[in-house]
Amino acid sequence: MNTYSADLSFRSMVDSGKHSEWGQVWLYYLPWWIPWAFLSPLIIAATKLISTQNVRTWVLRAAWLSALWLVTLCLFVFLATPMLAFVEIGGFGLEEIEQAFAILLRRGAWHLDFIIFSAIVSLGFVMQYYQRVKSEEARNESLLRQLYQLELQALKSQLNPHFLFNTLNTVASLIRLNEKNKAILALSELGLMLRKVLENQQNQLISLTQEMEFIQSYLTIQKMRFEHKLETSIQVAEDCLALNVPFMILQPLVENAVQHGSQLESDKNLLSLSIHKNNTTLCIQLINKVPRQDEHNGFGIGMKNCRDRLSKMFGQRFRLELKPLENGYFQTVLELPAETTS
Repeated sequence: MNTYSADLSFRSMVDSGKHSEWGQVWLYYLPWWIPWAFLSPLIIAATKLISTQNVRTWVLRAAWLSALWLVTLCLFVFLATPMLAFVEIGGFGLEEIEQAFAILLRRGAWHLDFIIFSAIVSLGFVMQYYQRVKSEEARNESLLRQLYQLELQALKSQLNPHFLFNTLNTVASLIRLNEKNKAILALSELGLMLRKVLENQQNQLISLTQEMEFIQSYLTIQKMRFEHKLETSIQVAEDCLALNVPFMILQPLVENAVQHGSQLESDKNLLSLSIHKNNTTLCIQLINKVPRQDEHNGFGIGMKNCRDRLSKMFGQRFRLELKPLENGYFQTVLELPAETTS
């Protein structure tokens, strides 16, 4: 502002025929502008203090600002007087200070100084508002992130008792059928499943390799229970094994297919699971045979939780589609972003 004011005055002097050095004009304006370089951060800090003190009424705010203006005016005079004494009179003695003070009172454009003061105060309040908004945004984002994690954990916790209940029923059935060796193997597989649940209870995403180990353990138990009813075919492309999937996202889908197959009168009902990658998409396809009288209105809480989890984790970047095929078969298609842990 000092340079801008000096340049305007110098150009006006040149236009009016007055000759002067640009540097001298710049030095002339220096005592009027340099004090504001020191006062500005103090004024902005004072506006922060006003905001911190929670001064909301106009009367209190006006009193604060009036006091701040008076303090600023005194500090301006205190800073500008010795600078004027040095620039225009050439000394710092008492007489030079008195002369400089008289010049300051005579030439001072106090209305302009008040405008500058008001502009700095306004800038201070704008900065406080901006910082408050950014702080509130950061706080809201943190709360939303915590809520997001809590919601996902709640959805996972609903799935865990569901699959555990059905798996324990399978083990109980084997024991009732006096299939002790199969029951021991089933309990061993159940132990592996529970271990994975405990290991990944804080993880929303795991590798497809781990997810398939979990599904293999589950199918091993189910094939023991439905020995003649169930036949499985699993094909997973090698380039998909390192990709991330939501933990236990396949379990309710596979469980539903198993339950459909167990209701059929025929034996060796095929459950086909194939997984491959298409560009940036992980494609999961599950085909199983269903009873003729079965109505596919969804998979109950398992399907609802799947959709809710996928929606919260991927937004619109997923597809979960269920549709009947010919010859009594039913297809489930799940498409996810093909992503790995960075």
